[in-house]
Amino acid sequence: MSERGRLNVKFFDINRIKKHVFWLYVVVFIITSLSIWKGGEALRNQQIKALRIDSFEQLNQLASVLESAIAKYQHMPTLLASNDRVRKALRDGFESDINQLNRELEQINRITEASDSYILNMEGLTIAASNYREEASFVGRNFAFRPYFKDAIRGKPGRYYALGTTSNRRGYYFSYPVYEGDSIIGVAVVKVDLTQFEKRFANQHYEFLLLDPDGIVFSSSRPNWLYRVLGELSHLELQRIADSQRYFGQSIEKLAIVYQKPFDEKSQVIDVLENTMTNGTEELQRMSFLRMSRPIRLLDFKISILAPLKTINEEISLWRAIFAGGVTITALLFGLAMLRSRMLRERSDANEMTRHNQAYIREVIQNTQAGLVTLDEHHKIESFNPAVEKLVGQPLSPLVGQTLDTLFQPDEQSSVITTSQDDFLDAASDLGIKVLTREGHLCYSNQSVPVEMTLCEMQLPNRRSYLVTFHDMTERKRYEQDITQARIDLEERVKERTFELQGANTRLRQEIEEHKGTQRELIQTAKLAVLGQLSAGLNHELNQPLTAIRAFAGNGLKFLDRGQYEQAHANLQHISQLGHHMGDIIARFKVFARKGDVQQGPIAVQTAIVGALKIMSPRYKEANIELIVGEDLGFIVNGDMVFLEQVLVNLLANAADAIAEDATNERRVLIEQKATDAQIIISVQDTGNGLSEEATKHLFEPFFTSKSSGLGLGLGLSISQRIVEAMGGQISAQNRDSGGAEFCVRLPRFSPQSIIAKEES
Repeated sequence: MSERGRLNVKFFDINRIKKHVFWLYVVVFIITSLSIWKGGEALRNQQIKALRIDSFEQLNQLASVLESAIAKYQHMPTLLASNDRVRKALRDGFESDINQLNRELEQINRITEASDSYILNMEGLTIAASNYREEASFVGRNFAFRPYFKDAIRGKPGRYYALGTTSNRRGYYFSYPVYEGDSIIGVAVVKVDLTQFEKRFANQHYEFLLLDPDGIVFSSSRPNWLYRVLGELSHLELQRIADSQRYFGQSIEKLAIVYQKPFDEKSQVIDVLENTMTNGTEELQRMSFLRMSRPIRLLDFKISILAPLKTINEEISLWRAIFAGGVTITALLFGLAMLRSRMLRERSDANEMTRHNQAYIREVIQNTQAGLVTLDEHHKIESFNPAVEKLVGQPLSPLVGQTLDTLFQPDEQSSVITTSQDDFLDAASDLGIKVLTREGHLCYSNQSVPVEMTLCEMQLPNRRSYLVTFHDMTERKRYEQDITQARIDLEERVKERTFELQGANTRLRQEIEEHKGTQRELIQTAKLAVLGQLSAGLNHELNQPLTAIRAFAGNGLKFLDRGQYEQAHANLQHISQLGHHMGDIIARFKVFARKGDVQQGPIAVQTAIVGALKIMSPRYKEANIELIVGEDLGFIVNGDMVFLEQVLVNLLANAADAIAEDATNERRVLIEQKATDAQIIISVQDTGNGLSEEATKHLFEPFFTSKSSGLGLGLGLSISQRIVEAMGGQISAQNRDSGGAEFCVRLPRFSPQSIIAKEES
């Protein structure tokens, strides 16, 4: 194996080792990170277990204290109910007895430390209370709506918890009926205020919650957690709680528990969001707790302790940071040692690489196909490779120490080869790079070879030099000449073809103009054909007014001879009206018969229909065809009034022809208007025989007609289709289920934007 091959194998092995080391580092980093995380989790779980043991003992103590404290009050209503003064006050209602009872209840409360004691009559009205001296006294207030009253009045001991509607204090209520013989005459109630227990356990290192059967916080060491629910309550449950007035208008909201995970069978780890004040600013803080719960059977409540995990989490984070820092420092020291060893190894490899690179570069320079010349800092020729001598066909040893222009001449006379360092730097600055490229010739001893010269600056350790590369362009120049000649020939052929296309375009424009003229003549022919078909009806329409004019004129002369000027004046008015009517008929036919192109604009659909009806009415009267026109819906389309009238006249004429060929007694034509978001639809429906399958296929083809011989040219529907399409619409035909045919003309709705767009285009 050659020395160069051995070098490549060595570099390949080094790269493979580097790749393996990199992945080894990645694996070690992952394993270390997992170890730190799992170790922290294990230590955290161990500390939480110790905290759970301590907190569970505190939970049992707290539950025992709460049960024993409340249990001593549950028999107080029974003792009060057996008091003779209570029965006497309820039975007689004397003020002196009630006053004495108020003082006794006040003294009992002071001794037992109960919150309130009071007596209710059968209507639920408070007749005596321990707080009779206070402003918010219960005396005179009715508590018949409370469940503890309803239970006691039915002869059962009552229990209830609620927010007081009068005192606005939370409490647990015990009640017992007051008997007079076998009859219930009232209810004795004792309220236990839970605030005293909250104060007793407020400064502990844990938080506690007292939950009612619905899961609502009834008592807590944190006042802002009161009336929050830990679970989910349905709408019916919330409505039931509101109707009972248990919490007297307090809103029941869910406690912001954002994370909840069981730790073991008796505890959970939960995270709660809480608004806290920091430096006068309210911030949202996430707090972690270990929650343990147990029931209080006496109250049917559940008590929970929330032990904060902040200290444990901070200790675990600190442990992880210290451990990670130690691992990082160890890794850095190991990395520094590896880096130093690698630097020494790379320095040795670099020296060896330099020697081999120099040999490799020399070999490349000697064997490359491009001509290479090196210049010193003064742009004098230093060396050259054999390829340059091969290009000129002669040895170039005499040129060493000469300037480059003795060997190379550029094609452009204005492009002078740089002969000094300042000229080179100026040219490089103009290009933005330190490379110059020129085309020219290698000229030496009557030899001239076309080449492309590239000159670039080389920054060597101790001096500046330049490398000049020459590429033979003999073949390229020949190809360029061939391409240039081919381009000239192609341009000549393009000119000839362009001249032919221009002549063809001129002939095509002439044919288009002739086609347009033919189309206008066909439309005019169709109009005149319709007018010819309507001539009989027109004569009838004009003959009737003329006969009436002659009659009115003769009578008018007689009235004048007799001096009856008023009757003569009335006859002249009738003659004038008949003249206007005849003029209107003739004007409609003149407008219908005029030539012209389609002029787009806003037109009223109903106006076009009325214009067509004025032309076709005589024929329909003569043929005894009933013409039904829908109501005016105020539709406006974009089109030409005269051409739309022509289309409608053609459709009405076809409908009349179809009915004339049918022997049925029903002779009716219906014109309706419909609308979509973008189009207006005008439908013409007849009661004729309908369209055959052959007629449906070729209906709009020129010179096709399904009428009897001599009744049509077959141009009406073809011309109508062209007119409708020129106005941006469509025309279609189909058979009706009830018999006859229906022709539909769809035209675009008029909008000012469409007119503006056409004007701009």
